[in-house]
Amino acid sequence: MLNEAAILAARLGKKAIDMSDLEEAATKVKLGPEKKRLQSEEDRKMTAYHEAGHALVSWFMPHLDPIHRISIIGRSESLGQTETAPEDRVHETKTRIVEQITMALGGRAAESLVFNEMTTGAANDLKRATDLARLMVVEFGMSDLGPIHFDEDQRSFYENRKISESMSAKIDEQVQKITDAAYKQAVAVLKKLSKQLDLLAEELLKKETIESEEFERIIGPKKVILAKVLA
Repeated sequence: MLNEAAILAARLGKKAIDMSDLEEAATKVKLGPEKKRLQSEEDRKMTAYHEAGHALVSWFMPHLDPIHRISIIGRSESLGQTETAPEDRVHETKTRIVEQITMALGGRAAESLVFNEMTTGAANDLKRATDLARLMVVEFGMSDLGPIHFDEDQRSFYENRKISESMSAKIDEQVQKITDAAYKQAVAVLKKLSKQLDLLAEELLKKETIESEEFERIIGPKKVILAKVLA
């Protein structure tokens, strides 16, 4: 990361690495280099609302990490990113995993509410949400099926027996139940925060990248958002 920061600083004619170089280098290492794509204004607007949806839903979730940066600058295969500042923790709880699924579906929820449309930009979000929900069911015992672990290879340690078709269907039902409930919650949050959604999307279209301090200044403190949605 420091090597990337040094290269960037040199390209910009700087004599020393500063924090902006480190931030860009860290993002490049995590998400890949910036990719300037030719996009129509409609595409940029959809991306802005998509990322604003992620950020606002995350800001409402009481147990998720704080927002670190939101951007509509493409990197690798993504058209935008909403990054959080992760805190050290040993365990994950059911509550936090459900909140992560809800955040992941915030982009699709925003698309649906604002444009009455769906885009392919949510593909990775849908995969992440589905993967987390399936882990809750088959590995963590966090579903209505109870405290059961289903071996992903469909074999237990002590017997060669595949999961039955009926049980596979029940697993799929539980996964869908979790993701459906999370999506409905994301939609409900964004309906209550529609003004903030518009405001954040407009700022993203102007500036392309918004850091944590500016995000909180635009949207307001987390406690205020929680109170507004729960009112």
